Amino acid sequence: MASFKFFTKGNGNLSTIYVRFYHGRKIDITKSTSLLINPKFWNNTKGVVKQISEFSDKINFQKKLSDLENAIIDNFNNDYANGIIINAEWLEVQLNKHLNRKEITDLNYFINYAENYLKKLPSTKRHDGKMGVTKATITKIKTVIKKVTDYEKHFKKKLLLTDINLKFHENFIYYLHDIEKLNFNTVGKYIQFVKTIVYDAKNHDLNINHEIEKKEFKQIREKTTFVTLSENEIDLIFNKDFSDKPSLDNARNWLIIGVWTGARAGDLLNFTDKKINNNFIEYVAQKTQQKIVIPMHWQVKAILEKCNGLPHKISTQKYNDYIKLVCQEVGLNELIEGSKSVDINNKENSKIKKPKIFRKQKDIYKKWELVSTHIARRSFATNHYGKLPTPVLMSATGHTTEKMFLAYIGKSSIDNAEILRTYWNKLEQIKEQKTVLQIAN
Repeated sequence: MASFKFFTKGNGNLSTIYVRFYHGRKIDITKSTSLLINPKFWNNTKGVVKQISEFSDKINFQKKLSDLENAIIDNFNNDYANGIIINAEWLEVQLNKHLNRKEITDLNYFINYAENYLKKLPSTKRHDGKMGVTKATITKIKTVIKKVTDYEKHFKKKLLLTDINLKFHENFIYYLHDIEKLNFNTVGKYIQFVKTIVYDAKNHDLNINHEIEKKEFKQIREKTTFVTLSENEIDLIFNKDFSDKPSLDNARNWLIIGVWTGARAGDLLNFTDKKINNNFIEYVAQKTQQKIVIPMHWQVKAILEKCNGLPHKISTQKYNDYIKLVCQEVGLNELIEGSKSVDINNKENSKIKKPKIFRKQKDIYKKWELVSTHIARRSFATNHYGKLPTPVLMSATGHTTEKMFLAYIGKSSIDNAEILRTYWNKLEQIKEQKTVLQIAN
């Protein structure tokens, strides 16, 4: 059972009241309440205010201490049962809250610094000279803060910036992959954001652990498996008659526009007729704020003519659900390896329903099962790769570096070399044909 003891130190005119909070053998914390009292009004043996007439505020003062004790014990019972870390910082928060003290944030703690870093992002100057960051970046930082907070709860340890070392790197990977069941690519992104935050702390002259600068503290990756639609499959989808299924017909129309524009789903489904001008589609990408201009493919023109403009508005979730059914109707049943979101908390044979937790699970699935909103953009990039100059494709997809673009479509320097070899072979064949023609003459 949690125990509470108030006491003072020294015999000056005014003494500070301290609190000792302990529970079992592992929790024994002492903190100052910042409350002051004349020692002659205080019983240090019992830890209470002396009820003497000379001290006119004795009843209110003792009530304040009793209320503080009750509130902290109540919060302890709740937090301890929910796995919250009970330490000096926890007790400090309770004292600040119940005594209306202004909380002083210690930026040497990772979470404190990360939250401070998050607050600064809207006024951060970017490499392109613009101020602020995208909503996506803010969301990612918030997610990282939550993941590290969950990690702290699991290991019952509040991390200092100096605790972000190779041991943390190992434990964080274990926690995210084995406990939270996240794939290694997602884990790697969280590690990279942790490094970004710690490096920012270093730039502001806070102490960090320099193990984070070692090559072993790296962003981990695994080979990404993703599906794309070939041009033949796109033709099948385009030519399929969905007149008896209006919802699928509408989703199919958006999918066709997506595979020939390369737009992210969030941008695609926000297209308006105003964005269409002289057979071009112009829009500003939400994620990067880049202006993108792309000509209309003949299939897109056909969709717009059929719909007398753009298809009906649809939510991203319904679009995601319906295009799977579109591809199922078309017969994309090829068995391929891939990853799809599965509720890992509720297995088929489980009798007890638990909160849903979706994680990517790699297996062999029918192709239509692996279709998601991202398939249109990746199909656009993959189908045109090697046929058009990469800078042209990057201007359409909005990728700022060739490295990012190639990683996005799963290509490497070897793939580029193959394209170059194919090109040289064609040149060689043309040269040989010219030589044969000259000899014949």
